[in-house]
Amino acid sequence: MMDSLEILKGNNHIDCSNKLLDLIRSEINKSENYSLGLSGGSTPKFFYELFAEKYKDYSNIYLWTVDERHVNIDDEKSNQRMINSIFSNSNLNIIEYSYEEDPGHSAKSYTNNVFKKVDKFNAAILGVGKDGHIASLFPDTTALNAEEKGFVQNEVNILTKWRVTCTFELLKDIEQVYLLVTGENKREIIEKIGKENDLPVNELIRIRKKTVLLTDQ
Repeated sequence: MMDSLEILKGNNHIDCSNKLLDLIRSEINKSENYSLGLSGGSTPKFFYELFAEKYKDYSNIYLWTVDERHVNIDDEKSNQRMINSIFSNSNLNIIEYSYEEDPGHSAKSYTNNVFKKVDKFNAAILGVGKDGHIASLFPDTTALNAEEKGFVQNEVNILTKWRVTCTFELLKDIEQVYLLVTGENKREIIEKIGKENDLPVNELIRIRKKTVLLTDQ
């Protein structure tokens, strides 16, 4: 097991989500401004709902999107659409991804938008796919080798042909990265996290000083 990986066990998904809220609460209390990277998918939705209720009146919290499917925001596959549906009725600052026809242009625009508003990357929440991908950094895709500190396009051909994703160079420098991985269907990949293999999640753990895994497995 990699020394830079800290594992926190919860009884179930709700318990893990509440543990994550406690960890982030302590960080927010120490920060004048706080930035949090959000992932898509169903796993983090309960945590987002907890977070939105507790911090809805905070205008010093900036939310950015870790990765996005290359679709319009009104598409049901859009991560930004899901994030907006939970946080739009709060005072939280949503740094919104905007769709452009060229995914490369979308990536550059979002890089500029995020870096214009975020001075320090405090935290990000990531899921882990059954294939070991994090954000939209899938095995055997070109974005794994991106040298930019920001967002790049990535051809994945999963649900959508293109994704826009933050790079390892950006994820490396975030103060706290939390992997929220719960459910019986993630048992097999949990056993591979923190081991010596070439999965994207383990490349992330290797290049960071510390990564926290919250799981009920």
